[in-house]
Amino acid sequence: MTTYLTIDAGIAFKLITPHPNQQVYIDLIAKWRQAGYQLCAPTLWVYEVTSIFTKMARFGQLSMKASHEGVHLANQLGVQLIAPDEAQRIKAMYWTEKLQRAAAYDSFYLAVAETLGCELWTTDKKLVNAVGQPWVRLAEM
Repeated sequence: MTTYLTIDAGIAFKLITPHPNQQVYIDLIAKWRQAGYQLCAPTLWVYEVTSIFTKMARFGQLSMKASHEGVHLANQLGVQLIAPDEAQRIKAMYWTEKLQRAAAYDSFYLAVAETLGCELWTTDKKLVNAVGQPWVRLAEM
């Protein structure tokens, strides 16, 4: 039986992009892999990861080459992408309404984790605080 762990795009960005706490994310991914977790995310993850890296390049915080390399490395993480189905859409709508959000992006991550009965790890402290569930975990160190 596969044990899943949902990650958001921020985790991939913090793992790949050099910063003072990068090693914390490298260690976290290594710990998850050693424990046998299958990383997963909604298909939206691909778009968000790509957008994060292209935005950083656009605003001069990364070179375009580094941006392309970042997206390539993110794709090598082996994150299993979960396509939304009707049940996912319903759960995402529920979370969007419950959290009083205008957009459902974060809600699809919540829907995947809830459906698979696993934790969602994110770098979004506001999301963690808004959801207030023990299975939504903050990875920001």
